[in-house]
Parts: sequence; structure tokens; C-alpha cells
Amino acid sequence: MSNTQTFKFDDKQQFQLDAIAAVTDLFDGQPKDADLLITRLRGSVKVTETGSAELPGIAEHAAREAEIAAEIGAIGNNLIVESDTILENLRLVQGRNGLEPSAMLADEGFGFDIEMETGTGKTYVYLRTIFELAQKYNFTKFIILVPSVAIREGVNTSIELMRQHFRDLYPALPFNSSVYSGKAAEEVQSFATSTNVQILVMTIDSIRGDANSRIIHQTRDKLQGLRPIDYLKATRPVVIMDEPQNMESKLSQSAVEDLAPTCTLRYSATHRKTRNVVYRLDPVDAHDKGLVKQIVVAEARQQGADAAPFIRLVDVLSNPWAAKLELVCRKADGSMQRMTKKVKQDQELSAKSVSDNPVYEGWRIMNMGFESPDGSGLPFVELTKHSLLNQGEEIGGNSQEIYREMIRETIKEHLRKEAQLRPQGIKVLSLFFIDKVANFLGNGTNNDDSDGQYVKWFDELFREERDRFPAYKELLPGDPADYRKAYFAQMKKGTGKAAHLEFVDSKGEGTTAKDDDAYDLIMKDKVRLLSEDTPTRFIFSHSALREGWDNPNVFQICTLREMGGETERRQTIGRGLRLPVNRNYERVADSSVAQLTVIANESYAEFAKSLQDEYKKAGVQLGFVRRGEFAQIPLVDGENETPLGYHASVRIWETLMQNGFLDKEGRVLETFTPNVIGFDLGLPVDITWASPVVIELIDKCKLDKLVKRKKDKELRTLNKELYWSEEFEEFWYAISRKTTYRVKVDRDELIQKSVENLRDLVANPRIAPLRIQITKAGLKIERGGAKAEERGVRTAELRGSYDLPDIITELQDETKLTRRTIIDILTKSERLDEFIGNPNDFIAMAKRVIKAELAKIVVKGVEYEKIAGSIYELRELQKDSQDDADRFLDQLYKVQNQEKTDFDYVLFDSGVEEAFAKKLDTREDIKMFMKLPAKFKIDTPVGPYNPDWAIVKHEDGADRIYMIRETKSTSNVELLRPTEKAKIEAATEHFKALDIDYAKSSPEGWNL
Repeated sequence: MSNTQTFKFDDKQQFQLDAIAAVTDLFDGQPKDADLLITRLRGSVKVTETGSAELPGIAEHAAREAEIAAEIGAIGNNLIVESDTILENLRLVQGRNGLEPSAMLADEGFGFDIEMETGTGKTYVYLRTIFELAQKYNFTKFIILVPSVAIREGVNTSIELMRQHFRDLYPALPFNSSVYSGKAAEEVQSFATSTNVQILVMTIDSIRGDANSRIIHQTRDKLQGLRPIDYLKATRPVVIMDEPQNMESKLSQSAVEDLAPTCTLRYSATHRKTRNVVYRLDPVDAHDKGLVKQIVVAEARQQGADAAPFIRLVDVLSNPWAAKLELVCRKADGSMQRMTKKVKQDQELSAKSVSDNPVYEGWRIMNMGFESPDGSGLPFVELTKHSLLNQGEEIGGNSQEIYREMIRETIKEHLRKEAQLRPQGIKVLSLFFIDKVANFLGNGTNNDDSDGQYVKWFDELFREERDRFPAYKELLPGDPADYRKAYFAQMKKGTGKAAHLEFVDSKGEGTTAKDDDAYDLIMKDKVRLLSEDTPTRFIFSHSALREGWDNPNVFQICTLREMGGETERRQTIGRGLRLPVNRNYERVADSSVAQLTVIANESYAEFAKSLQDEYKKAGVQLGFVRRGEFAQIPLVDGENETPLGYHASVRIWETLMQNGFLDKEGRVLETFTPNVIGFDLGLPVDITWASPVVIELIDKCKLDKLVKRKKDKELRTLNKELYWSEEFEEFWYAISRKTTYRVKVDRDELIQKSVENLRDLVANPRIAPLRIQITKAGLKIERGGAKAEERGVRTAELRGSYDLPDIITELQDETKLTRRTIIDILTKSERLDEFIGNPNDFIAMAKRVIKAELAKIVVKGVEYEKIAGSIYELRELQKDSQDDADRFLDQLYKVQNQEKTDFDYVLFDSGVEEAFAKKLDTREDIKMFMKLPAKFKIDTPVGPYNPDWAIVKHEDGADRIYMIRETKSTSNVELLRPTEKAKIEAATEHFKALDIDYAKSSPEGWNL
């Protein structure tokens, strides 16, 4: 595999574009050439008779900044949009993204939160946001702050992987990136003085402190006697905080303020504190949109009662002293269950107030403390019949046997995935989180000579499971040691605040070449780790691979430790949520492939409940319908499509609560029974049309959409005889014939309709010009302090202070029309003055209008004609169906009449499709039906189209009828999105050319 290969990044993922726009639109009204404007303002200052200058507030501030910048030659960001404008922009952004609009900007000033679930491309989003801010507003200085070295390494790796992607995407924006380490603090000079886009990655520790503890606050001769922090401040950087919840202390916040940021953008999956949230993509959204892997839980649990007294030390408490022990306790109904109890010293464990279990007679705690005498430094207890028990340790249980079987299950699942995905060019990785490093290293010191219990088990079980099937042995024929690697972090010596994680090799003391390679491979070189040339497939770690590390091809995560803490499960699954990539580094979103299996020492139900609790503590609402849940429902007005917005969503939510479908917290009540005939939400008349979508969204607010049991998966069985029958061959030939289409576009009609739409100021209101608000204030110095009195406010349009983009070329690239046609549309619209006043917004509006009119004319004028060939050959269908993967039962309808279709289970994507499958299965006149595979696509002028169903129907006195059906939740075509509507209209013409009966089906009319 070539070393030049790298990940493919999709620059058109709408959810990422929405997250980027949520930030860039905050500064709408900021001119691209603010530097010249500030210079002009400064040059127009009047001097009074006393010699004092009357500077507008913005110009005065700019003058002070310019004086500092001039001293060190800094080139910085210049934000001149007033806070009132930013607040107005913020509310617009929040409204369209389904967030409650802020009443005011948070106390932190221009600080904004972006919430994105782990694995959805958060790093890509904020890096691309940098380039969008540079392109739109000429911001060039950006600092990325991270809480740890591990995350810093991850961000730096991401920048390198994406470097060429961004160079291709933004060829006019040269950029440099660097990592600040403090060893060469003079590097800030080039950051401050360069005219290119500059990206500096820093840990919070590098700026947190004072001159006694941090180089960044010390004066340097090479920096003209100034401090490195002075150079950074002078640029007024845009500060991007990655995982800001780990930088919430007052010391961290004041350190960020020391950078004098233009604005602060905080990106995280879980903010501990939120302020000015502009975009939210929570776990439910991410799973619903198929942006991350489906989570599967394989539970490893002891079955039956404990054979010996079971005791596990959970924690030791002081004031008063007590130990939290997990014991087998008698419940009120007489049954036994493991429970956590607080136990005092010398208290009998068998006491009724403790366990009420006679098996613990004679067991007491003799001593307890925070630092174990065995040197581990862990909290401990001494027991009468056992001696020392450290925190996390247990006696009487079977955890070691359970862990052994968990390793076996991970290997089995890995080998199964390897056999399934190797032919598709997808490398499979498995990740083990272990309880103690010693259980891997044993008497060894590194990856090469480790001989701990987990290593022995892994090697033994790997051989045992691999050798069961010849195909597995062929896939991974090497020694087990070839396929496993470990990387651990150790605590640097020190106590209290001086102790911190230092990322070193797994040896712990010193280094070896093999351990250096393990660090580089796992922590830095994601591309090499994904190469088939690299044998490593199983990764062992203790705690190093947490926030800041993940890999798209982790398919199994095994937790050889007790799960605890408020974010343990979420952090664990976060290491493998990202969608996998194939050998060409292209994302694979197929739900049958994109599944993450967590092998956990707790039941599916416990894991799901604990995960839900973690989400809830992090502010993620699961099992609740949020007030903004319906804000993204598209409102279609002709060819224009806009989201309903937050306020309309609240109106729907309050109606649902008043009608008894939700309680006051948003929980779904038993009265919500959408499958009952005649069910009605009772929405107001003007939004009744949205009922099907509202029902669908309510149904998705459940945790079982995220986490599923491994045993709830089913491998579909193919009805091979059907595909090989003569009748099916005739049917497939008829429906899969190729066509070609011609499009007639009446140029005059397109110009006329586009001009009419552009002139319609109701549908397309006038574009407000870019503006700047200048507030003039007088300052009085009095005994009681300084007071500012506002004397006047002026708003100025920013005409001519920026370069106009090439509107003709931009519209040409988007519509493929000739320059002459575009020029005719623009000049006849008589609105080009708005382009001069606000070019980017005008171009966006013109693109939308012209593309909408073009789509209508193209589809209306399309003509299809049969040609030779098939869009999806029968032999391809027969081959692909053999490789069908296992699916989750809640995505499958079990067919009653299995001779009628190709699989014993029909895959469905919605409740409407499930209902339609049942209808087809039970109707006697339907002789055959199938859900068409994703590869069955026809060409249309607005992109490829994959119909839903193929059907053979027999009617009395008539020949068999071949039918194609598209299932939708509504029969009203006008409520469909413009692209959906256009594809359906084009498909109608395509199948008409093939003499196939094509129609749309919905619960209001199945059209069978």
C-alpha cells in the first residue's frame, strides 16, 4: 500500500456544513476587508480645540490594538461587528437549528458552543470552519486549545491527514500549522507576523500559570523583551477549544482570557456548562442519521448464585470512616442480589442491616485506609478471613473466568467480522480496556516480552478459535503475538496538582524500539494502522486511549474492568463510533457493516440504563421529546424549503402536551398510539400536514435506537430458488432494463421564470446590505468612578470595502448554464445593486432560485427511451445476495409466506415500510414482492434514484402485472422535498418507457 494514500474526506455532508454555517453566520455583517475600514475610520478622526481626539468606540479600540500590533509587527483578526448584530445573528442561527434562542450573549462574551457526538467529524468541522472564516471575513489567526497531550497529538495528526484536502478545497488560502511546546517560544513570532492563515495547537497547560511556571509568560530577548503571550494576544486570535469540559476551571478560563480572543468556539460531545449553543448533534441525532456505528452489547454475566462469599471493594470513605462493599444481599422477597452497602469497621457483614446473608458470618472489616500497605497506593480494607482487599478487587466471584470468556468472545466476533469484511477491503480492529497494566505485562517490560495473564489467555484462545475454521486460519495464519500490541500511559511522579498523565511507551521505564513503534502506530499513524501490511489488529490499553483517540475501524471493544464513573461507557464506545473506512479510505455507512460490539461484564439492560444515565448527566435528553424536536421539519413553499424553526416546534410540542401525548417534561405517554386506526395528534389546522413526520420523530426518541443486544441480530436466509426461477428472470429483465433520457430546456422559459421568481420580493425578500454600527460615547471621570454615556449610534453600509466575487463563474459551476443565460437572468432581475451591497448572500439566493426553476423545467421536459443492457444484472443480484449480513430484528419484518419473496426477513427503514411489507405478504393477489437493493438505481436529471419495492400482482382475467412502488408517509406530493418530487416524476417517465406500473404508496392509499 502506498504511503501517499490517506483518508477520503467528503466535503458535502450536510450536517457538517450546517455546523460550519452555524458559526460563520454569527458574523454576518462583518466586511471581508475590515482592515481598510478601520484605517479609514482612524484617518477621519477629528481633533477638538483642546487637542483631544473624538474617536468612535470602534476606531478608538482599533487604534489601541494597532499600536500594540505595530510594535511587534503583528497581523491579526479585526472584528468590527457590534454585539447587537451578533446577538441577532445568534438568534437566527439558533432558531433554524431547533435551539432555544438566547435572550442575551453569555457573560463570557463572544463564546459559542458547538455540540457534536463523538465520531461525527468534530475535528474536520472546526478545521474547515477556520477556512470558511478566513475566506468570508479574512480572519487568519487561529489557536486550537486542547486539555491533554493525547488530544494534541490527535489534532495534529488530523491536520496532516486533511492538509491536501483543504489545499484542494481552498486553493487561494495558503496556511501553516504548528504545535506550541514551549521549547522554542520564539515560534510565536512567525505566527503573529505571517499574512497566511495560521493554526497553532496548544495544550491548556502551556498557557495556564504565571512567569514562574510557564515560558509563555516570561519575557524573551529574542522577542524584543516581550512575552510569547504578548505576540499571541496582539493577533486577537479565534480560539477553538476541543473538549472544553476539561478546561472549565477558573485558572483555565483566565488563561483563555489572557489570549484576548476575537471569539471562543467550544467543540465537544458533552459540555458540562453550556452558553450560546449554536449547533447540536446529539447521540440520538447521530444514530438516527446513520452518522456513527450502531452499538451492539455482548453481555458476559455469571449465571446462578455465587458459590463462595462474594465481596468487592468499591470505595473507602472518611468522616465518618466506612467502606462501600458489593455483597450478595437478601431482598424483601427472599431472593438474593448483589448490592452495594456502606459498612463500618468491626460490623458483621451478615447482619440484617448489611446483607442479611448467613454466608458472611464471621466476616468483618478490621482496618481500612486510603493507601494500601502493599504499595499500590489504592484504598483498601483488611478482612477477618482474607487480609487485604484493594479498591476494585473482589473475592468469591468469578471475574477472572468471566474476563477470559470476554476475551474469547472478542476474538470470535473479530474473526467473524474479519471473514465478512476482508473481501470488502475493510480491516478490522479490536480494542481491549484492561483493569491493570500488570495483567498484560506480567514479568515483562514491553510488547515483546509481556507474559501477563491476559496475554497468555489471548494467545491460547486466539489459536483455539482461529483453528476451528480453515477460512479463519487462512485469514490470520501468523503467531498471535503478531496481531496484538499494547500502549499504556503512566502517572508522572508527583503528588496533588503536580501529578499528571505523561504519554510514554508501555514499558514504563525507559524505551525500546518496539514500544516507540507501538506509540507511533496507535497514537499517531492512523493510516499505517489501517493498512493490511500492518499485522496489528488487537490493541490493549489501560486509560491512554480516551478522549482524543479513536479509530474508524474499531469494531469490537472489550472492557476487562468494572465500568464506573459518570462517562465511562460513553468514553468507551466513543473510541469506535466513527464510520469504518475501506482500503481506499472511503467511509462505509452500510448499517450491516457499521456496527460496534461492546463486550461488557454487565447485562444489556444494565449497560443501556447506565449509558442513559451518563447521557442524562451530560445534558443529553433520551426518552424525552425536546421542545425543539420538530424545528428541522422542512416547510416546502413551492420550490423553496425552509426549516419550521424553534418557535413553531414549541407550538407543536405544547399542543402534544395539552392533548395528553406528552407530560410536562416531554416523556411520551401511553396515549400515544399512532398504530391505532383513526389516531390523530390534533395539531393546529395550519400544521396538520406535518403529523406523519411528527409521529416519526416522537418514535425515534428512545434509547433502544442506540443500543441493542447481540442476540437481537438475525442472519437473513436467502430463498435461492426464487432468483433462479424462469419467472423471476423474466420479471427482473423487465424492471431492470436500461434507459437513456433527453432533456429539453427552453432557454427563454428558464430566463422568464427565474426573473419572475427573483423579482418576487415576498418569496425572496431584498438582501440587506452589509453594515457596521458605530456607537459614540462620552467618558466622564468622577470621584465615584468612570462613567460612559452613549451620545449617538450610526449604522454605515460597507459598500466598496471588499472585493466582489465572480458571480458569473460561481453560478455557472453550480447550474452548468452558459454565461450568456446567467447574465440575462441577473440583468433582467434588476437586483444587482443588492449583489454589490451583500455579494455572498445575493449569490446564495440567486443559486437557490435558478436551481429550483431549472429542476422544474428539466423534469417536466425529460423523455426516456429503452436501450440495451440492465441497470443491475441478475447475476450481480444473485452474487450480492449471498453476502447478505446479519441485521437487527427491529429493522426486520418476518415474512409469513416465504415463497413470495427473496429473504425470510424483509428489511425496512420506517414504520410505513413495515406496514407495506405486511400488506404485500398477506394479500392473495400479490404473488411476489421484494425490497429493491441499494444498487438498483436509475438515472434522473437530479441524481440517481433507488425505488423501494418490486411487485408481481395477478388479477382475475388478466395477465400478471409488474409493479414498482415508492413508499412515503404522505400521499400529498406537494409536501415532498423538491428533489424527492423531481426524482419521482422522472421515475414515472422511466418506468412508463418500460411499460412498468409505477406509483407512490402511503397509508392514505397503498395503490395496489
